Amino acid sequence: MPPKNKKQTDELLLENQRQQKLIAEQNVLIGELQKQIQDLVVQIGILQSQLEEALSGKFSSKDQIDKLQSRLDELIFQIKNAKREEYGPKTERHNPRQGPPPDEVPDIEVDEPSEDSPESISSRLKREALKEKRARNHKKHVKTQNLPEQDKKHLIKPEDRVCPHCNIETKLVKFVETAQVERIVDSIVRLIHLQEVRSCPKCKDYMVTGEKPCSPIPGGYGGPCLLGGIIVDKFADALPNYRQVKRFRRQNAIIPRSTQCDWVIAASLTIEPLYELLKREVLSSKIVQTDDSWIKIQDRLLKRKMRKGKITAYVGDKSHPLNFFDFSPNLSFEQNKETLKDYKGFVQADAANGFDELFKEDSGRTEVGCSAHSRRKYWKCLVDDAYEMVCGEILTIYKELYKIEKEMRDKASDLRLAARQEQSKPLVEKLKEKVIELQDSLPPTNPLMKAVNYTLNHWEALVQFLDDPDFEIDNNTCERMIKSWVLVRKNALFCGSDRGGKAAAIHMSFISSCTRLGIDPLEYLSDVYSKINTVKYSELRELLPDRWAQSKDSKPPP
Repeated sequence: MPPKNKKQTDELLLENQRQQKLIAEQNVLIGELQKQIQDLVVQIGILQSQLEEALSGKFSSKDQIDKLQSRLDELIFQIKNAKREEYGPKTERHNPRQGPPPDEVPDIEVDEPSEDSPESISSRLKREALKEKRARNHKKHVKTQNLPEQDKKHLIKPEDRVCPHCNIETKLVKFVETAQVERIVDSIVRLIHLQEVRSCPKCKDYMVTGEKPCSPIPGGYGGPCLLGGIIVDKFADALPNYRQVKRFRRQNAIIPRSTQCDWVIAASLTIEPLYELLKREVLSSKIVQTDDSWIKIQDRLLKRKMRKGKITAYVGDKSHPLNFFDFSPNLSFEQNKETLKDYKGFVQADAANGFDELFKEDSGRTEVGCSAHSRRKYWKCLVDDAYEMVCGEILTIYKELYKIEKEMRDKASDLRLAARQEQSKPLVEKLKEKVIELQDSLPPTNPLMKAVNYTLNHWEALVQFLDDPDFEIDNNTCERMIKSWVLVRKNALFCGSDRGGKAAAIHMSFISSCTRLGIDPLEYLSDVYSKINTVKYSELRELLPDRWAQSKDSKPPP
């Protein structure tokens, strides 16, 4: 169907140009990766020829041969890792081989019980129960227990109410009830506020006007629920503003992308005092988890018009079940140090180089390590068959550690601490022995030494979880939190300014906290935006997501 006007034609052209640009960028990245692989293959060929010459006697230096061999192994390892990252699975599962191969399994004769024996009946019942359970798991049930209900009566036509045999009007017997899940489409309306104005007819001096709710943006046109919907769609569901424009147009509303961006930034300024209270609440935690990821920022003063900043995530402990994001206009760790300058406690991070300055002796902060990052480095070495056995043993130890953590996740603190001391601690000591053996047996240039050095250099931080039940074994909670931002970045591509980056951090902080507490972020933001400009600063803390949820639960149902 051809476009109806020039505006639709321009939008289609812009969308087509954007898709072509994305395809071009992907082709450039693929070309660069292929070029790197080709360069590595050429280097391997050169090194192989040099190694053959050395083995044939032209170079008698054993040290040079060893150096060439180690360099060759390193390049092969890099190629295998590059191929797995490009074409292999993204999960980090490891299933070690158990038992001998099928050809080597000896045949064992087993006396099968008769069909009427108790063993046969019980085994058959178990198989049937397992089969039914698998069938139930494969069915996709729609859970509707918590949905509001509406009755829709389907009455009989007037001409069918009279019995054709007796010519008597029928009586109601019952209603046949069946359930159906339906969507009631919301609508955008132009809400007209009519404020009543009254005056005294006698003195003519007294005049009173009815109060209307304060707008979330002073002088703004958007209502609280509309603003909350735009923000939730953008930062919770990763729906960019230009896509929301199309959806609004289907509802006969024209809300340009530029207007939506202005509303998002203005709404962040309105809610910023509450955001500062949220940060203060999270930084009151005993332990804080943190991780960061980059963000592209549009900068017209630069030649390339783009620069990189970053978004840092912070996760509070169980006593402070809130999260927040922090924006930095560059990739340095200055903003991280500024955010945590007054924090005294435990910080769990992935041991990036910039975090080292946070754990100086006089900082009052203690590092807690992430076992997932340590484990991942051994998993990456599985691409080489030479390391499969030794890495498999280490990954098996990690598997047992995580199994214990999974079983004790919802247990009391004392039981969790006891399980870590009795079950996890011997496994950790065994892990250290294996790693030290590797350190003594491998040359410094071996690719596996990166994993070994990471584990031993951060050993004190990695074993902190053994002595405190409030600590997690890894930083995966914060890793999952930062993934929500990565999904938004993938769809939005970049931020238009530093103000836009800070607005994204503010809004995603409340959405992430609502998700952690099981709150509907749209309901929360709509309510907060309707109250934020009328609440005193001393009462502002009651609008934090955890206290808002408690006050909502304490209210009697209508």
